[in-house]
Amino acid sequence: MAVFADPEGAAFSVWQPREHKGARVVNEHGALNFNGLGTRDVEGAKAFYGAVFGWQTMTVGGGNAMWTLPGYGDHLEESTPGLREMVADMGGPPGFEDVVASINPIPDDQPDIPPHWSVTFATDDADATAATAAELGGQVIVPPFDAPWSTSTYTIRLTVIADPQGATFSASKFAAVNN
Repeated sequence: MAVFADPEGAAFSVWQPREHKGARVVNEHGALNFNGLGTRDVEGAKAFYGAVFGWQTMTVGGGNAMWTLPGYGDHLEESTPGLREMVADMGGPPGFEDVVASINPIPDDQPDIPPHWSVTFATDDADATAATAAELGGQVIVPPFDAPWSTSTYTIRLTVIADPQGATFSASKFAAVNN
């Protein structure tokens, strides 16, 4: 295992798998759901992570950028048969199943935010997760709220939390819109 920082200073870790191959469970309650890089240098980040990991980029709604790893969707499809169909039904663009992370530009008017990686965990109930975190000594940074996702048929219920030591993370739940 090794810990690095990209040219802008965002820290990340890598390891060479042996017996432990990585996350066996993803996109389920309490498991890793998504990662994102907050950066001021989007083009530099694309070049760096593309060269280091072989990631490619795709543009999604509103000009937002995501990193893809060709073949990642095949891996997910093995553990979750029907994943590609589910992503398409939720309005994901072709190739979205290969997305491994988002690229999140840090606005110029927020100079105090350092370049960083973020993590989102899946939850069955963002409101309950926020309440439990607060009861256990964490801080709810952003109370649960609904945000649209790709199409009008799904939303994300999302909250941002800091653990008792100050590390921040998000917890989210995809939900169908009640019409």
